[in-house]
Amino acid sequence: YAFVALVESQAYYLIFVAFRYTSFTFVYVSDALAIPSAMIFTKLIMKRGYLWMHLIGGAICVAGIVVNTASDMTLQDGLEHAASFDHIRGDLYAVLGAVLLGLDDVLSEILVTEYGGVREMLFMKGLFGALISILQICFFEVDNMRELFSANYGAPCDISRRMVLFFTHIAFRALDVWGEMQFLLVSEAALLNLMLLTSDLYAALFDVARVGLHLTGYFYAAFGMICFGIVLYEAGPSPTESGNSENTPKDIEFHSREEDESFVADTEHTSNLGNKIRLNGELA
Repeated sequence: YAFVALVESQAYYLIFVAFRYTSFTFVYVSDALAIPSAMIFTKLIMKRGYLWMHLIGGAICVAGIVVNTASDMTLQDGLEHAASFDHIRGDLYAVLGAVLLGLDDVLSEILVTEYGGVREMLFMKGLFGALISILQICFFEVDNMRELFSANYGAPCDISRRMVLFFTHIAFRALDVWGEMQFLLVSEAALLNLMLLTSDLYAALFDVARVGLHLTGYFYAAFGMICFGIVLYEAGPSPTESGNSENTPKDIEFHSREEDESFVADTEHTSNLGNKIRLNGELA
């Protein structure tokens, strides 16, 4: 539990730090790397097999994210990104954070399905995650925390609004983690990351309502690609079943035959014992 909490806390820490150095566009695209990361770690750790249908569906979803974010990129952003060492460092943080997110989902799935369940997972992961985060704040983010809770931090966000946003984020983040653990209890990590891409739609709807954002054709095309990729991924057999599908019927038949032979042997032994007891009684 402590190791999984460490993986998740560092994944989100690297992603948030990446916003300081690189563009929102690159961080958002990099988050899609959690999908192939979850597939690879699932294959390596849980020994599950993916079909071409799963791989193509995941690739289409990632392509949808690229289409949606590419429309916002400018030539100036690309030149600054290539020339700045800080941007390169931010890119590395974003990529590494996305890879760790995929690993975190796979390890969380193992803990939820094979160990203590959702409640124990949430408690232990939250406990160790809080301790790790507090220590990390004390060593690396003391000045930023002081600015966050300072009344003199300045415009455009005063202390009261900052606290509302801060604690609202905590509440929704808690609901998000709870929902993800419930999903992993009945499904698997790669599909979870595919489904999370649909958050694009909700973010766009909030932007339309809040700032009057006008959605372009790129958004509808990207969202259609994401939905189509998820449907294609789900059209194939579940990776949670495909790894054992070939051996399961033979195993069941083999074990059943063993149980039948054991049952017959026990019956014959019991019958012979009864005959001996009956014969001894007659001789007596």
